Amino acid sequence: MEILARKVSIPMVLHELHGQQSTLLDLLLTYTIAILTTMAALHLAAHSFDGTYKFVILGILVFDLSGGVVSNFTEGTTKYYSDKPKARSIFIVLHVIQPLVLVWLFPENVMAVAIISTYTLMAMIVVNHIKEHPKQRVCGAFFMAVGLTSSFLVSEI
Repeated sequence: MEILARKVSIPMVLHELHGQQSTLLDLLLTYTIAILTTMAALHLAAHSFDGTYKFVILGILVFDLSGGVVSNFTEGTTKYYSDKPKARSIFIVLHVIQPLVLVWLFPENVMAVAIISTYTLMAMIVVNHIKEHPKQRVCGAFFMAVGLTSSFLVSEI
């Protein structure tokens, strides 16, 4: 298990995703959930699209979102954004694009996308305003659990 705790330097192009350093375990868990979630989503959506380009875009979006959820709980990402508050704000604003892509992919689910996206953006803003970073993680995990639980309980979502 020592090898999984080993810190690795992250290439500059991936700093926004993982920070400047991360552990092998953090990277393994981030990419494992991203791949598994993407495979599951694409399996469920396989018959939903006529053309492959929307299917590919959905795959990229799911990979980004699911990997990002895990990555945001890691020490490397937390430290990176704690040192760059402006970058964190830009990161939050960029998450307005993802719901627009989801509405384009699933126009029949506009209300569900709007509810989930509004909740997610509000949760990100609340977590961003918590200045003690260990508390940010717990609060972020709380909002994630509430969001997932709510989505399981509401069949339309």
